[in-house]
Amino acid sequence: MLNKNQKAEIITDLIEKLKRQKIAIFTDFRGISVAKLNLLRRALKKEGAEYKIAKKTLIDRAFKDAGLPGEIKKLKGEIGMAFGFVDQVLPAKALLKFSKTNETFKILGGILGDQILNAKEIITLAKLPSREALLSQLVRVLSSPMRGLVTVLQGNTKNLVVVLNKIKDNK
Repeated sequence: MLNKNQKAEIITDLIEKLKRQKIAIFTDFRGISVAKLNLLRRALKKEGAEYKIAKKTLIDRAFKDAGLPGEIKKLKGEIGMAFGFVDQVLPAKALLKFSKTNETFKILGGILGDQILNAKEIITLAKLPSREALLSQLVRVLSSPMRGLVTVLQGNTKNLVVVLNKIKDNK
């Protein structure tokens, strides 16, 4: 059993993490061994994220104190939270990958900034390409019209040279 000081420390830690997070994802970790959770923690740490487990009442209190919306008590199961401090997508990808290999592990929802997301939205976020891939796609889309213009302009010049060569050959 936790005493008041320990509970206050947990709430303070959660508030600090909630204020720094770019994304917070709620999971149900029932039936997952400590060894597997440690593997998940290591995978998340590589992505600049952290996984914390606390009682629903403490998480709910931290949310209210941090001024964030949401009622954690309504979520089913034992709640763990993944906090993404560097990137919004990479923690979601790591959790989705972990949930595919561990059937009892479930993504319940999350918070992106101060917006509440359900489980489907988190999974959709996890399926997005990486930031670098999205930026390269954007560059390709933006440069496409310029490449088309260059090709068209080169075609006219090329055709002019062909016509002039035929005129020269005829004379």
